[in-house]
Amino acid sequence: MSSSAAARPGRDEPAPDGRRLRWTEHRAQRRAAFVAAGAAAVDTHGPNASAEQIAEAAGVSRTVLYRYFRDREDLRQAIAEHVAQAVLDSVLPKLALSPERTPREIIDAAIGTIVGWLDEHPNLYFFLRSRNDGSSLDSVETTLADNIAALLKMLLMFFGVDGDEVEPGAFGIVGFVEACGGWWLQHRSMPRERFTAIVCTGVWHMLEGTARDRGIRIAYDEPLPVGALTPQESS
Repeated sequence: MSSSAAARPGRDEPAPDGRRLRWTEHRAQRRAAFVAAGAAAVDTHGPNASAEQIAEAAGVSRTVLYRYFRDREDLRQAIAEHVAQAVLDSVLPKLALSPERTPREIIDAAIGTIVGWLDEHPNLYFFLRSRNDGSSLDSVETTLADNIAALLKMLLMFFGVDGDEVEPGAFGIVGFVEACGGWWLQHRSMPRERFTAIVCTGVWHMLEGTARDRGIRIAYDEPLPVGALTPQESS
């Protein structure tokens, strides 16, 4: 065999790798599309949406659907993670600080987004809540609480106060909002706007009380003092 012939397989090796990469990407895209379709099916049919209903929403057979998931639990966990990420993507930008924003604006924006999502997607909320280990809902609550804690720490740091004690309060705020939201979805005893206002007021009292206990005055409708923070502190 000539040296050129012997070298040819080496030159051809990237082709199978390229095909494998394209197949992997195609499979990942198909799986993501099926997960999104699964979320839509749960949103329509409820937390116990069947694999058949999910497959119908995806436009494939149940057999094809399960080629992309190990089993029913793998499918439902992927849907839960997709839904949880969607919630975070919609809420976290509302918590951004800027020199012009007031506590009322930040709270109204974040709570309004959460309550709006609950109102429009109750089946997805109950799906997250019904997960056996609760990991997906926990991930939402943990991430939101971490961001609230970071916000509070930043403000306390500006006032020269140690911010190590803010985590319990931050998780308490997130738990309060989630518990209130679950209650409202079950009872619907008041309009969405009134419920949102009540929750916003409750969150504000918790935040303002935390600041007041440390000798800090923060007004509901006055801009937060984040403009005085250095870029390094506000990053």
